[in-house]
Amino acid sequence: MKDFTHKKNTRKLMHSVPVLVLLFVILCFFSVKTFSLYQKEASVREKAMEVIADENKLKIRQNELQQKVDFLQTERGKEEEMRGRFMIGEPGEGVIMVVDQKPTTTESVKVSKPSGWSGFLNFFR
Repeated sequence: MKDFTHKKNTRKLMHSVPVLVLLFVILCFFSVKTFSLYQKEASVREKAMEVIADENKLKIRQNELQQKVDFLQTERGKEEEMRGRFMIGEPGEGVIMVVDQKPTTTESVKVSKPSGWSGFLNFFR
């Protein structure tokens, strides 16, 4: 019988208002912490995706630069770069400069402002 009354008293204690309030507070505390951890994880995941995208861009840029370095190590690449930057040519070569022509005819267009009643009436159209 003591065993039965002990279980009954324990059950009363567990279902009492202060214990339930304490359990609710603990539940709220863990819920808030879990939500903040979820937000941090989402932020870290987003930053990781940005870092991966940046890494891919840098790998593409590295490949482009490596191709340019390989091209500049050839004789043709060196010559092309010197001609492009310093306008150097071999003896006996000439330089041709192409200049865009401007239009030879210019027309002046006169814009007339309506005055008087016609200007006043056009205002309301």
